[in-house]
Amino acid sequence: MNIGSSMIFLLLQLLVAKPFPSNEGSQEMIPTQAELLDDGLTLLKKHCYTCHNPNTNSHDDIIAPPLAGIKKHYSTNYPEKRDFTEAMIGFVKHPTTEKSLMKGPVKRFGLMPKPAATDQEIRQIVDYIRDFELEKPKWFDAHEKGHGG
Repeated sequence: MNIGSSMIFLLLQLLVAKPFPSNEGSQEMIPTQAELLDDGLTLLKKHCYTCHNPNTNSHDDIIAPPLAGIKKHYSTNYPEKRDFTEAMIGFVKHPTTEKSLMKGPVKRFGLMPKPAATDQEIRQIVDYIRDFELEKPKWFDAHEKGHGG
């Protein structure tokens, strides 16, 4: 084989081994359910667990209501996903006593501060809360049962 045919052979091997890029990669990738789960949980832990930590030892140790309880209130009041999402995002981005579904915790803890999360992160967190089972404090079920939950 001479140098010219060696180059052609090498180029053909490269073309077969690594095809030209297609337009498929230029489209935005749709995240899988597992990726949404991981992203939502990561953001939830980063932005919410400081106050809504499910690993508290007792109801007396919490500094904000458990997210499982919050989800229950939103699910009851807003059974449709779109309504749930809009209501929760609206409250999280601009917390007010009037928009609160949980007057007792607002009285006990005060209004939550606006989180240091982007609008997209807030949406991912709310979608995670709505679509996935949340970790509950070990005392949560007994507390709910005692309050007619």
